[in-house]
Amino acid sequence: MFNQKLFGEKLKSIRKEKRLTQTEAAEKLGVSGQAISKWENGECLPDVYNLKLLGRLYHVSVDSLLETENDRGETVVETIKVGEAVFEVVEKPETIFAGKFLYAKNYANLKAFHIAMGEAEKDIPYDLIAKPKLPLTDIGISINFFLFNEWQKHGYGWARETTTENQPEGITIFKMPSSLFIRAYTNKHTAMLISKEHCDIWELFSYIRNHFMPAHGFKMADNGAQEMEVYDTAGRNIGYAYMPVKRA
Repeated sequence: MFNQKLFGEKLKSIRKEKRLTQTEAAEKLGVSGQAISKWENGECLPDVYNLKLLGRLYHVSVDSLLETENDRGETVVETIKVGEAVFEVVEKPETIFAGKFLYAKNYANLKAFHIAMGEAEKDIPYDLIAKPKLPLTDIGISINFFLFNEWQKHGYGWARETTTENQPEGITIFKMPSSLFIRAYTNKHTAMLISKEHCDIWELFSYIRNHFMPAHGFKMADNGAQEMEVYDTAGRNIGYAYMPVKRA
């Protein structure tokens, strides 16, 4: 099924990659800025003529623009609703992430590691990443997050999905094994589950771990897959929580 929201996300990602504002893209296409905004927000779709113009402007094929279902390289195997909140069980194949990863074993203590994590987030060499996959999204990956008594096994990184392990100097990679994940979005419906108007991804992880998984027969995966925060916006305030799981 065609995913209009993912189509909009792809349009926005490609436009930003081309370093165009919505206003600049609208002027080049001969449409209103409101039209660009509605397409990118998934509110409506461009007609065939404007699809062709978008392809020419962004130097991509119309077929490529319309391929949204498998952009994330995953398959939805089950959808579970809790009230109005939607939780998807997805199968995701082995994935390569490229960016900047830090490991606690390289630091004297946990405090020093946390300080380094904060500094690393300010200077991520996204522009150096080779062959990133579209749509471009900022992805935070927690490594061995639950091994509280073995802090040196912790790791954390900001990255993007890529199609190759061959990356330039300054870029590190993390290979996520094929796994089952619970995927949920930080919208008003999931926020209501924790009695808030808006929830951060870490709060959604907590709800999934402590309430959703026990209630629906899931356990944490033990295959090396890790938690992911997949953001929709540059401000990293909304997006998806991906929790690696297995059937209980």
